[in-house]
Amino acid sequence: MLITKLRASLIHLLLSMFVVGAFLTFALLVWYPQPFFASSGLKDIVLILLSVDLILGPLLTFVVFKPNKPSLKFDLGFIAVVQIAALTYGMYTIYQGHPIYVAYAVDRFTLISAADVTPNDAKEAELRASGWWKPIMVYAETPSDPKEREKLIFEVLSGKPDIDARPEYYQSFEDNISKVLAGGIKPEKLFASPPHKAALDRFLTQYGKTATDYAFLPLVGKEDDVIWVWDKATSKAVDTISLTPWNL
Repeated sequence: MLITKLRASLIHLLLSMFVVGAFLTFALLVWYPQPFFASSGLKDIVLILLSVDLILGPLLTFVVFKPNKPSLKFDLGFIAVVQIAALTYGMYTIYQGHPIYVAYAVDRFTLISAADVTPNDAKEAELRASGWWKPIMVYAETPSDPKEREKLIFEVLSGKPDIDARPEYYQSFEDNISKVLAGGIKPEKLFASPPHKAALDRFLTQYGKTATDYAFLPLVGKEDDVIWVWDKATSKAVDTISLTPWNL
């Protein structure tokens, strides 16, 4: 009997691992490419999803499984319904929270989810995110016209989204990357306190070069804000440093 229970529970576990693993692999590679998942605020949802589908489900199967049990089909069906409900909730929440844009505005990157914007407001067709694929990097340009800038300020004060969540102001990130990399947090600020200096030293030890070879840019997430480091020579993102950009 014990061997039969273990076999049924193991089959259940392997099926759950395949389904959950396939979904999370897609989500982490496509919806939340590095370094966005760590700042997304969805760690708890993923843990619940894993707990229900990979632990609770197979465990309940082990408890209820008995060959020739009259209610076996009902019991297994109920477990399946609970798992599907948990999986559906987790998938929907993870989808809703994933960034469809990574917008640079003024002096920082911000993760923008589908709930934050109307992608069709973007003037350029290639900047209209579908929401089903990888997030699009964009540059939000503050209007140069004084009247348009004043209008934007009043709209923000009245409760409308700021410029980083306004696709009508989005421009190509690649066309503006030199402006982005010219800004950022000055290395001397990072060196100003021992904990920050230690974090920067660890980064430089791992990736080489000097601090002046990198741009240190704030990345605002749904849960955590970090410093996103870009290589000025290659114009490529390198890694994040787990320091709050606003406490320097």
